[in-house]
Amino acid sequence: MITLAKGHETISLVLLTLIPIIFLYSLVYSVILLLLPPIIFLLACHLFFFRDPTREIQEDSKCILAPADGRVFEIIHSEGIIRIRMSLLDVHVNRWPVSGVVTNIIKEEGRHWPLISFSRKGTEQNSRQTIEIQNEQGKFRVIQIVGFLARRCTTYSKIDDKIKQGDRLGMVYYGSEVDIEFPMEKFEILVNKNDRTTAGLTAIAKIK
Repeated sequence: MITLAKGHETISLVLLTLIPIIFLYSLVYSVILLLLPPIIFLLACHLFFFRDPTREIQEDSKCILAPADGRVFEIIHSEGIIRIRMSLLDVHVNRWPVSGVVTNIIKEEGRHWPLISFSRKGTEQNSRQTIEIQNEQGKFRVIQIVGFLARRCTTYSKIDDKIKQGDRLGMVYYGSEVDIEFPMEKFEILVNKNDRTTAGLTAIAKIK
């Protein structure tokens, strides 16, 4: 069974419902069959891009888990920043890297530069949403950055919500970037540039 990201089940049901309706009407008007291939294509694309696979999360308060599927684009050791870029083929549902309380959600409008491997324009200038988290280790920030195709990002939580490591955070649509900022003096980074990450499963840092 395919699980879809929150809020996207209805579109799939509509497209699925259209398939038998088109087939039945085509028995009378054969030209209607021409609508079937694009409907099936749209359904396949929707099921692929908004898939949300179930994952067995092992909560670990001593580690920071990857907030996104993708590839490590940049690590800034001195500032405690790990940037993960997501391709069109990655799962786009994000997960909480740590447990804690959401203390702030900041939305910033910006550009929509393509997030390509040799450019930092998108990281620095694109629209974004910053989610601040507080726990016993300190303050963390998850930054969802939209790309050229992805013009929106969502979070399923609000300020003052208690969140659990590995639970679904929200999503960024299509190719995008998710950054995690954390108190570097308390953690040791476990990943390197270009490493692949899986949201909620890959430990990207641990307490020293």
